[in-house]
Amino acid sequence: MGGPERRGVRRWLPLRLAVVAAVVLVGLLVAVLARQPSDDPVLQTYEGVPAGVAQDEPVDGEPGWVLGEDGRLAVYAAGSSSCPWRPTSVTADGNQVTVRLEVDGGPVCTMDVVYTTSVVGLPDGVDPDSLEVELELVG
Repeated sequence: MGGPERRGVRRWLPLRLAVVAAVVLVGLLVAVLARQPSDDPVLQTYEGVPAGVAQDEPVDGEPGWVLGEDGRLAVYAAGSSSCPWRPTSVTADGNQVTVRLEVDGGPVCTMDVVYTTSVVGLPDGVDPDSLEVELELVG
């Protein structure tokens, strides 16, 4: 009893434990990486202009912004619906906030022109009552 069969189990047991440990470590690594904070400043995106802006108001195609009651900026810009302008960074120097927008998508974009709104948070320390915003289109 317990001769060659038992020795075979003992030989494979360390290998099985090593495989299980490796799988657990990979799972933990994936969980840690998935929880890394995102550098994406956009909290929400939707097609159209934000509340408080008349649909026909931005007729010149210029981008704009509205400060919401929640203290967040709703930044809107006209562009292709498949490659909209999207904020890539929000920085502040005092109460001067700069929102950098870049085209999201490509290399092939539709030829339509629609407004897309992206909601971003204000950087820490910015006074919403003294806010100045510069929109920087890159690309």
